[in-house]
Amino acid sequence: MSFKLNEKIKFPKWPIYDENEIKYLTDVIKSGKWWCGFPGMHEGEHVWSFQEEFAKFQEASHCIAVFNGTVAIESALMALDIGLGDEVIVSDYTFVASASAVVATNAVPIFCDIDRETLVMDVNKIENLITKNTKAIIAVHLAGNPVEMDALMEIANKFNLHVIEDCAHAHGSRYKGKRVGNWGDAGTFSFQASKVLTGGEGGAVICKSKDLADKIYSYSDCGRIINGYGYKHDTYGTNYRMSEYQAAVLRAQLQKFPTQHELRNKNANYLTKQLNQIDGIKVMKPTPGTTELGWYIYPIVFEPEKFNGLTKSQFYKKLKYAGIPTDDNYPPLHNLDCFKNIKLRKGINYSNSNWGGTKSDNNNFPVVSDIYDNSVEFPHEVLLANKDELDNIVKFIKSMKETN
Repeated sequence: MSFKLNEKIKFPKWPIYDENEIKYLTDVIKSGKWWCGFPGMHEGEHVWSFQEEFAKFQEASHCIAVFNGTVAIESALMALDIGLGDEVIVSDYTFVASASAVVATNAVPIFCDIDRETLVMDVNKIENLITKNTKAIIAVHLAGNPVEMDALMEIANKFNLHVIEDCAHAHGSRYKGKRVGNWGDAGTFSFQASKVLTGGEGGAVICKSKDLADKIYSYSDCGRIINGYGYKHDTYGTNYRMSEYQAAVLRAQLQKFPTQHELRNKNANYLTKQLNQIDGIKVMKPTPGTTELGWYIYPIVFEPEKFNGLTKSQFYKKLKYAGIPTDDNYPPLHNLDCFKNIKLRKGINYSNSNWGGTKSDNNNFPVVSDIYDNSVEFPHEVLLANKDELDNIVKFIKSMKETN
C-alpha cells in the first residue's frame, strides 16, 4: 500500500475534560451532599440544575434526569402506560436497549427496517407493522440523524399511537427547526461514556406535558410525587435517580458541548464531501430537513467490489492498523440471540412478533442486513480532529482501492 499515515497525526481522545470537571466533582465530595434528595427537599443541587440546563439546551419544557439511557426509555414507556402484550415498533438498527426497555415493560418490540440512505427507521414501512395491539413507536435517531418525524407523527396521530424518540445519539440534532426529542410524547437521552455529552453514565427524558413529566419522575423515584412526603409512595415506581456525581460532570461537559457540536457538524460536512467523491463510498445521508446533527457515530457504506473484494472485517482491520479510530456497528436487533432464540421475559407471548426463529431471517430485513454487512463507523471524536487528520482518512481510504 503506497500511502502511509503521518505518524505525527494524532486523533483526539474521548472524553475531553479539564479542571472544571475536577472542580465540580471535588465540590460535590466536599459538600457531603452526594445525592439529590427530593423536589422541595433538596440535598445536592447538581441534578436539579442539570435538568434545567439540559431542558433549556434541548428547548424542552421538562427534563427528568435518570441513571442511564436504557431506564430513560423504560420510564417513558411506563409513564405512557405501555405494558403487558402491547406492541411497540422500534428501528431494527440500534443498540439493544431501544428494544430491551420495551421487553422490560412486558411489551413486545416489533422491528422496522431502515432507509438505505439515512440509515434510520423507514417511515414508509411503519403502517404495515401496525396491528390492533400496537400502542407506540420508538423512533431511533441513529448517529444523531433524525427520523422523518413529521411523517412519523402523521402516522402516529392517524392510529392514535404514542411516540418516544430515542435520542441517545442525537444531543443537539435539529429537524425542520425543532430539536429532536420534542416531536413525540417524550425524548430519551443517554450520557454513557462514549456519548457526545457524557457523565460516564446517565440518562434523561424530556417532554412537553407536565402531567407526563410528573409520571416519569414518580416512576423513576420510587413512586413519590412531586413535593410529596418522602415515605409516601403513591404509585408503583423504582429507583432510577441520577447521582450528584454524574450530574456534576454533565454540567461541566454541557458547557463545552455547543463548541464541540458546531465543530462536529462543520467537520462532518467537509469529510462527507470528500468521501462521497470516492467511487464505492457513500456516507450516511442526513435526513432532508436536518440542520444540526449529533454525529455520535459517523457511518460509511462501501461497495466491496470497488475495494478489491475487501470484506467488512478486512476493511476495519486496515483502518485500525493505520491508527484511524473505528467503532463497531450495532448488529441488527432481529439477529441478536436474545430475540432470534426468544430468550426474554418468562410468561410473555411473543408469537405475534416479526422476529424469532425463521422470522429472524435476514431476507425479512433486507436493507439493514445489507447495510450492516457493508458499512464501517468512526467514533464522534474523529470529527473533533483538524483538517490534516480528516484529509489523512480520505487519502488512506483512497489508497485501499489499490491492488495489494
